[in-house]
Amino acid sequence: MNKNDLSISEAVLSVAGENRNKTALTYMGKSISYKEFSSKIQKLSLSLFSLGIKEGECVLVALSNIPQAVYLLYALNRIGAVPAFVSPLCSEKELEKYIKICNCRFVFAFDFLADKLKTKEVRAITCSPFDELFPFLKSKNSYLSLLIKAEKQNIFLTPQKPEGTAVILFSGGTTGEPKAVELSNRNLNALALGTEAVCEGEVSGVKMLGVLPVFHGFGLGICVHTTLFFGGNVLLVPRFDVEKTARLIKHKKPKYIACVPSMLSPFMSSKALKNADLSFLSGVFSGGDYLSFNLEKSFNDFLVSHNSTVKVRQGYGLTECVAAACLMPATQSRPYSMGKPYPDTFCKIVRVNTCLAAKESEVGEICISSDMVMKGYLNNPDETKEALKVHSDGKVWLHTGDLGYKDGDGFLYFKGRLKRLIVTNGLNVYPSEIEKPLLTREDVKDCCAVGLRDEKKLSSVGLLIEMNLDSFDENEKKQELLDFLRAYVSKQALPEYIYFANEIPKTPLGKTSYKEAQCLLQEKILQKQTVHL
Repeated sequence: MNKNDLSISEAVLSVAGENRNKTALTYMGKSISYKEFSSKIQKLSLSLFSLGIKEGECVLVALSNIPQAVYLLYALNRIGAVPAFVSPLCSEKELEKYIKICNCRFVFAFDFLADKLKTKEVRAITCSPFDELFPFLKSKNSYLSLLIKAEKQNIFLTPQKPEGTAVILFSGGTTGEPKAVELSNRNLNALALGTEAVCEGEVSGVKMLGVLPVFHGFGLGICVHTTLFFGGNVLLVPRFDVEKTARLIKHKKPKYIACVPSMLSPFMSSKALKNADLSFLSGVFSGGDYLSFNLEKSFNDFLVSHNSTVKVRQGYGLTECVAAACLMPATQSRPYSMGKPYPDTFCKIVRVNTCLAAKESEVGEICISSDMVMKGYLNNPDETKEALKVHSDGKVWLHTGDLGYKDGDGFLYFKGRLKRLIVTNGLNVYPSEIEKPLLTREDVKDCCAVGLRDEKKLSSVGLLIEMNLDSFDENEKKQELLDFLRAYVSKQALPEYIYFANEIPKTPLGKTSYKEAQCLLQEKILQKQTVHL
């Protein structure tokens, strides 16, 4: 049978059977073989079944990159249940919201979340980052006690269909209400097969740095599932600490590294990597946020100076298609481009609020059709209808809410979120057109352009900017930046409000939090702390 037609647990357990003595997971110095990995998944499946978790039931998993999170992914899938991954750092109100959206009866969470879950109508099973290293029974509601008390009984497993929901991830939390993205077995397996094709290098049995969190599509889909799908070794990193992660890279020598742009600068300044030989790398992939021209160039220079023959490859994707849909080819480079679509993935640009194809190089909404495109948003038919539309070609297309265009060679260029589009004086302003030129300057570390409301008009352009300077005259610097921008943007796109911040607000994944940036700028306008034109 084609591996794409298997459930994710069937696919990975079949690989485990062929690679029993090879390492599946490396965690805090411990190597977990595929034999042990398979045994723990099967034992956990029995425990979950004995607990009363039913086929099709959603189970909330609030864990970072620890072995239990990976076991739960496949053990729940094996009994037909659905893990819903969320950040262990989410607030009590967020936990309530996630539990309600997914109608969860059970939650697997770190022990420090126990107090937040006491008042919820759920059964919380607590996990510790050290369970795998020091397996001592702690409490009756712990992960370890669950395994010990599992009844010895046979489980009748109904083979999962490829279209069955394999996992739920959340999307839209930084720009609006979180939506539960239903991803099928086929979605995750198609991502694995597509990633193999675009890697342009060996993927079977290789080491992958697992630093991106499992509650994110990039981390779960590529770092974990794709690696295990091909019998590889995931180097699990429960929390990003640059020096610890750098030492792991230096000593374990992963063939592939997947990261977000905000991790690249710390890697370059890391003491552990200062004189490291990185010739073992076959690929470095950046996604999840915009990779500036300066940062890309600096990191590529860093790789060359450390004996690596690869360059950082930028990709494009979103949770609604698991992780990646486009990637820059290894041997090609297009400034500001996100690369080309994965094999068997179709990408087109349509005019905003329509299903009509845009012209070549015309900016419009990015749409994707692929086996990686989600089933929909759980219990949210209205949002699903807005996102998934059947076009005149009969295919289902995901309307991403992202603005971009394609050139004549099929390379994709990202312009920004449709919701970030600023309309001022009736004219469209794309924030990325302001940000990209600024990010080529040595004195600019980071920036974020947003739409603001003021007493003059409904929407004005505001700019939050983080400088690479210890001290400077704000009014002089504002004028210098505006003079610089005039060569790149039209008059209506010039920022009317500029605030020099100590740092740009980020999400837990290291992505720019546009909502927080907008709120901060709006607050500074009211306090009259911005530099105003």
